[in-house]
Amino acid sequence: MSNPLPAASIILEDRYSVGSIFLVKRAKGLKFLGGFHAFPGGKVDPPDGGIANSQDPWDIALVAAVRELFEETGVLLCHDGLNHSIKSTPMLSQIRCDLVEKRTDFATVLRDNKWSLSHSDLYPLGYFETPHFSPIRFKTRFFLAKIPSGQTPEIFEGELENGVWGNASDHLKRWYSDETLISPPVLELLEKFKKSNPLDWRLSSASGLVSTDEFHLERVRFASWIQVVSVACPGPSVPQIGNVFLVGLSKFYLIDPGALDDQGLLAIQTAIQSRVNSGDVFHGILLTHHHPDHSNSAKHFADLWNVPVYAHPATAEKLSGKVQINHLLDDCSQIPLGFNPFTGSNLVLTAYHTPGHAPGHLVFFEARTKTLFAGDLVSTSTTILVSPPDGHLKTYIDSINRMAGFSPELLMSFHGCPSAFGKSVLQNAIYHREKRESALLAALANNFETLETLAQEVYRGLPDPLMKLAQKQILAGLIKLVEEGIVSAPTPGSEEWKLAK
Repeated sequence: MSNPLPAASIILEDRYSVGSIFLVKRAKGLKFLGGFHAFPGGKVDPPDGGIANSQDPWDIALVAAVRELFEETGVLLCHDGLNHSIKSTPMLSQIRCDLVEKRTDFATVLRDNKWSLSHSDLYPLGYFETPHFSPIRFKTRFFLAKIPSGQTPEIFEGELENGVWGNASDHLKRWYSDETLISPPVLELLEKFKKSNPLDWRLSSASGLVSTDEFHLERVRFASWIQVVSVACPGPSVPQIGNVFLVGLSKFYLIDPGALDDQGLLAIQTAIQSRVNSGDVFHGILLTHHHPDHSNSAKHFADLWNVPVYAHPATAEKLSGKVQINHLLDDCSQIPLGFNPFTGSNLVLTAYHTPGHAPGHLVFFEARTKTLFAGDLVSTSTTILVSPPDGHLKTYIDSINRMAGFSPELLMSFHGCPSAFGKSVLQNAIYHREKRESALLAALANNFETLETLAQEVYRGLPDPLMKLAQKQILAGLIKLVEEGIVSAPTPGSEEWKLAK
């Protein structure tokens, strides 16, 4: 559970088209919300405080917001010595290139050109803190500004892919139609803007927009039909953060409620109650597998709301006496989510049996939107534990390869931040396993032969409390290599694993 890093973002409004604002698309390869649309911005750098000559976090964030906007779009919210706004010129483009490529820094740019930040042109709106679904978290302060006359945004490909103008309704229509992804705080602000007169944005806090207070996300949504509640859940060594999903529109299901404590139970309960209060119907609970971080509070919510629980037969067997499984799901079982009025089509989840991490492991895939709810098939924040006897590495790898063949786009990870490039996440998981296997073979070749010594060599530097988990991963790898005839298992009375002769 990381502390949020300070960040800043600018909502850039078109000077000549009232209410038209600029969104940028983050590159899919970025760890934090890659592939999602957002406002230009980024994290605060230490030199920003020196430029601000202030310890006020809003003053520092303003510098970061102006700098990031310039680096990402070429739009510079500064004034020259005569208090005129800066115009787009080849010289300005070159300065931007030098800044992006680290040949200069922002303080030097301002000093050498005698430019000053145009504080009066930026209006603080408020800040968001990234929920706990992401291991990378930010406390982002948002500003509103008009693009200066004579400037046009230009995106350099790298951290960003492109940019698009549109009013709040335009952006939201594309999001509701599943045509684009928008980061949750940006979505929240767009919905606020849609309800207000753009001419009133700067007038007073009475509009509910101009405020330096924290904005609270009533619903953390990644699509019109996907809501996330991040909670503490049991872990193999220490508690961890897990993402519980509410999926569907007028009727919805809960995926993997594994809350560890009362705070998590309350967060999930509040999310369910809010949906029910708005007229939606809670239809049931879907479990990807039996592990406590995914199922710990399933009985609680099933009893509280009198809804059925769905799972694979092997999961039902594992949870016998703990959670009553009312409906069995097998490979290719379908869960209709109902009609999506925004797209004019039906939403359907298909369950796919993906054993390897657990014998009854399921993922849920929505084919039209290419959205994968991955359970513990993969994670965007950590390595999934494959622990014999329930875990089987070859089967696990086969399951990943199978789902990669579906070319999923939006991957909703139980652990970590959602990804807009799901197939790449799956392929990277395979690549990681291949690297670990190569390291294991190298250790065996160098006469490391017991589980303990192999784990210490392959996972060199890992803290002692995690070494027992590392040994389980090593055992899974050794079993796979034995099955492939590459390694010989220990003989009776021995603990030594050896390369096959």
